[in-house]
Amino acid sequence: MMSLNSLMAANAPTYTAASSEICMPSNRPVHLPPLARARYDSITRVLHWLTLWLLIAQFGLGWFMPEVDGVKEASGLIAWHVGVGTTLLVVIAARLLWAIVRRAPAPVEQSSALRAVAKAVHMAMYALLLFVPFLGWLNASARNWMVKLGGVLPLPQIATPGSLSASIGEFHSASSTILLMLIGLHVLAVVIHQVAIKDQLLRRML
Repeated sequence: MMSLNSLMAANAPTYTAASSEICMPSNRPVHLPPLARARYDSITRVLHWLTLWLLIAQFGLGWFMPEVDGVKEASGLIAWHVGVGTTLLVVIAARLLWAIVRRAPAPVEQSSALRAVAKAVHMAMYALLLFVPFLGWLNASARNWMVKLGGVLPLPQIATPGSLSASIGEFHSASSTILLMLIGLHVLAVVIHQVAIKDQLLRRML
């Protein structure tokens, strides 16, 4: 006679991660919703969420800080905005360098059209994540402000003070708006994957 433990073990379902199936005792697989292939590595995840928090801080500071025209020296919220922006620039550069040396996990299954759209949005978003803070640095230099990495380490001036400060500021503001729109598309895509497609895409970054 089989023991209770043996009986339970014989009838317990087994999970096969590679096939995303549960194999019941009858050997008939029960398909689960498709799972994301694998998580990103820990460094990529840390840089991703650090980027998010820096962006939240940066857009918040940009919204609440005073008008910069006529300001001779960056101080208060303006200085914080400049410091966070330079930090964001370094974090994004590190993230892109890490992406070059570290292979990403296999992409989730989706149509070629959606994959192309996602790739285009990601490329545009990364380009602006570099371009927007660089324009901010250029704008601050043109206004003859002291630019510090993280508000601590002084950085060199990369523009001649005076001549282009107003126009650079307009480009910085416009590109920030475009970046915010792309981030909104990115977040919307994640929500669709989680709620409608249910492929647990978000787990790759957790």
